[in-house]
Amino acid sequence: MRVLFLVYSLLLTAAYPQAANLPKPDPELPEIMKAWGEAQKGTGDIEVTFRQTRTIPALKKPVTAAGKFWRFADGSFRWELGEPEATILVHDLQEFRARESADAPWQILEEDDPRYRMWARFLSGRDASPKDLTRNFIVKEAEDSPGVATITLRPKAPFVRRYLRQLDLQISKSTKMLLQLRVIQGDDSVVLMQFAKPRAVSAAEKAKLLSR
Repeated sequence: MRVLFLVYSLLLTAAYPQAANLPKPDPELPEIMKAWGEAQKGTGDIEVTFRQTRTIPALKKPVTAAGKFWRFADGSFRWELGEPEATILVHDLQEFRARESADAPWQILEEDDPRYRMWARFLSGRDASPKDLTRNFIVKEAEDSPGVATITLRPKAPFVRRYLRQLDLQISKSTKMLLQLRVIQGDDSVVLMQFAKPRAVSAAEKAKLLSR
């Protein structure tokens, strides 16, 4: 889970300062990445369901889990993983509550907690700077299938590569939707997240989701 905190933060923000020995950033991101970043700014209040598949070398079979996240235009959000949900994160702009397993108590995270900074940046959609990806990653684009672009990101910083080897994003060229995210970790574990089409959320739904 903590590697995913790192991934989500890096995807939309410059989570780490640029080290002096890093290569110069690439001049431009692929156009589809810039279009995807721009599209995130006007999505409004949405719900997205996803399926997460985790493949671990020590296990014979992959582990799958369903999840949902809700992102609201004012910066608040809710994230759930599991059926029934086990991991839950809720930020209602007043406080950030987290529960990391079904038996764990709720925690109130302070703003200086790394989990708060990473999740708040990713799920709120604020401070999104897709261009900063070239500071942290070597970015390459490939045509995966008609209408779908695959963007491969490999970390530049050696200390990041110990935990994160590669990210693969599949983005629809027509809708600018993120269809799939694959995370290859330093221990050869793989996390695959497949996203459904976003659904608009009403004000009443939002109030209910943020209150529990």
